[in-house]
Amino acid sequence: MEKIIDAFKNLDLSTYPEKEIRELFNSVEVTAGMSVTLHKGKSIMRARPNYNGEKFSKKSDFSFKPQKDNDKYQRGSTPYQTMFYGAVLPEDLKDGELANARIIGAFETVPLLRDRNKSGYQKISFGRWFVKEDINLIAIVFNEEYIKNNRYTSELANSYKEFCKYTDPDIVEKSNKFQCFLASEFSKEIIRDNYDYMISAIYSELVTKGYDGVFYPSVRVNGEGFNVALTPEATEKLELKVVGECAIYKLKENAVLGLNSILEIDDSDKEFLLDDSRKDEDECLKKLGFTSIDELINL
Repeated sequence: MEKIIDAFKNLDLSTYPEKEIRELFNSVEVTAGMSVTLHKGKSIMRARPNYNGEKFSKKSDFSFKPQKDNDKYQRGSTPYQTMFYGAVLPEDLKDGELANARIIGAFETVPLLRDRNKSGYQKISFGRWFVKEDINLIAIVFNEEYIKNNRYTSELANSYKEFCKYTDPDIVEKSNKFQCFLASEFSKEIIRDNYDYMISAIYSELVTKGYDGVFYPSVRVNGEGFNVALTPEATEKLELKVVGECAIYKLKENAVLGLNSILEIDDSDKEFLLDDSRKDEDECLKKLGFTSIDELINL
């Protein structure tokens, strides 16, 4: 296993070595892993920024990117297979744990939030989907730092270790190395270009031949929340019930998330209208020391 992992690490991803990555994955022998099932009623939050005044008014606007527009590698998808990305929270949250999936979605999709030196304003839309039928996912939960940061990640890792007590020691050793390597790929923070996602993306494409998607800690919130990447087919097991628009007001390291509108809808793809009332805009701006949105935008 060490030779395979070293070969992965020695690849020059900027040359887009897709063939070599697929060959290396195909050379991996039997390994143990961890799966997670999202049961009926589980909520998944899908977020996407609104740029240049755009408005989203249909169910499909809150779903996966159409394959015709899917031309880059992302953390859990290749140019050949688009995926539905969303944020989830574990059950039975404890005090002090991240309790808002909108925060995860915002940090994952809005670069402004991740740059501590930037200030500005950004609208973002959310769709809250609910599971109708069990969704089975491969879990990538073996980043040591994230295990420390999140109780649920720790519980999953401990369950895996318990399972390994009854598994062939040689398989366990190889599996541990392989799972830790995958975790390092799914938790990359510095991304130079879409090629830096190639290994995690191709792995996701391959593993979803037998699963609905992958489950992994959110890099953007330091592993305190979770993301899912689901195949388009798996979205048939979801229904969209709530949509909304929020506004992000940011002054360097300080940010406030305001709610513009929220609407309960049926699961059809008929059009709906989200207003832009910004009822709490004055309050949000006041928290940052501003009296008008123009003051913030014109910084």
